Amino acid sequence: MILKLIIFIVAIGAIYRFFGGKIPFIDKEEKATRDKDEVEKDFGGQIEGTSKCASCGIYITEDDALIYHRKAYCSNSCVEDSKKLK
Repeated sequence: MILKLIIFIVAIGAIYRFFGGKIPFIDKEEKATRDKDEVEKDFGGQIEGTSKCASCGIYITEDDALIYHRKAYCSNSCVEDSKKLK
């Protein structure tokens, strides 16, 4: 009797998993990965870094920054201002 009950439970679990069901406590790692994927979708797949302009102090994306002597600047005028100070 107990053997039949165990076989029945295993069969129900296999059918549940076959049709895409998730079993709690077993699928935790998949949930963490899924949450990370959802965050990336919310931000369009790209999370850009920012840098602070060495001259005026505003924040700009790293793609838009002008690099001069290993420092990030927001515009050519800020680069020229830093040259004048030296």
